[in-house]
Amino acid sequence: MATKYILPCFRLKAGRTGKKDKDSELLAYRTELVEALDRTKGKLEASWKALDGIVTKSCHDSQRHASQLFDILYTGGLLTGDSNELHQLHTSYCVFTSHDDINALRVYEQLMKRLRRRHKHLDAAFESHAQRLLTLLAGFEAGARHRLALLMTLLLADGQLKPRALLALGQQQANIDEGLALEFMLVVCGALKRERGSAAMLQLLKKSGLDGKIISFMPPMLRSDLSFRQVYQEHGLDELIALHEARAGQQLRSRLQQHLLDDISERLPQVDVVRNVREFQRQHHMSDSEVIAIVWHTINTQRTATASLGMGVGVGVGVAASAGLLERTLHKLQLYAPLLNGLCSTDSAQIALLLQLQEWCYEHHALLKHFERLAVHLYKAGVINEDAVIRWYEVDHIDKGKAAFLDQMRRFVHWL
Repeated sequence: MATKYILPCFRLKAGRTGKKDKDSELLAYRTELVEALDRTKGKLEASWKALDGIVTKSCHDSQRHASQLFDILYTGGLLTGDSNELHQLHTSYCVFTSHDDINALRVYEQLMKRLRRRHKHLDAAFESHAQRLLTLLAGFEAGARHRLALLMTLLLADGQLKPRALLALGQQQANIDEGLALEFMLVVCGALKRERGSAAMLQLLKKSGLDGKIISFMPPMLRSDLSFRQVYQEHGLDELIALHEARAGQQLRSRLQQHLLDDISERLPQVDVVRNVREFQRQHHMSDSEVIAIVWHTINTQRTATASLGMGVGVGVGVAASAGLLERTLHKLQLYAPLLNGLCSTDSAQIALLLQLQEWCYEHHALLKHFERLAVHLYKAGVINEDAVIRWYEVDHIDKGKAAFLDQMRRFVHWL
């Protein structure tokens, strides 16, 4: 069969004509959107009816038209467009030019919600466009950034925008260096707290993965715990201060535990381990009770070759398990007595150790009847003194196992 010959210039002309046709179509679509919003003057019902009809006609080219729609609704037409004609089309009825009030912005939140419910093809562009706006904060005026933050608060509170979208704030270093990411987060968190309450605000931050990254949005020169506390306290966001401090404390405890495990695995002399723990405590301003809790948990959950102690043949499983746990605990206390002795140089540290022992025995039922034996072992090893024991017995004990443990310790305390 003979091959048809097609002049290359026809193809080029067709390509240019196709692009021109698409640009003309996009220009007509954008013109309709702008004229509809100008005509309805930002009123919800009138705008919804006008835009619904326009979007219905254009769903065949969903991605390009969706981007145009959201650009006009958010910015009035500042972002999208490949030609001068497109850039020249703007409306004064958009998020950026609305009244700087969260109630005024509900019109646009509801408008987006209705359009997305009716036209599912808009969903694909909705979140990506919101994230794009967050990366462009430096190019917007302060009032526009504030209105954008308020609108996104409404979208987040209503579940229209996924919390993870806020992570886009950190994609541009300029947002962080110039304090724009911090400014945006303060507005969003404050508005969320007013709209839905503290619990909902914290839950949303956890869903977004921002609960452990809040401080990373602070400008580098202000990125300290003290500055974080001052800034968020000034904006009435004490809940975020508590969240940050809890996360920071958790990370700090994990670091100390890992340092301790490394020292133990390297078989450092316990006097050196004590010195390392003390230095870490001093650098990070940790209390004795925090340090003792970490050390106690670490040494008692550290696996050793004593795991099989007390598991004699012919002994009942329950009795064997009880005896095995008691033997392992006694072995740990004997093995790490120099470490505990070096860290329990004050009465407060010794009482903290007794409280850890109380919780440990309460949580492990096999040890409920052996609290006195373990406490006396610590006393004989010189880890705790009589003043700490009496203080714990009379005042500083906790409720867990209180009746049983105080009864066990009565004779020993009277002897002291």
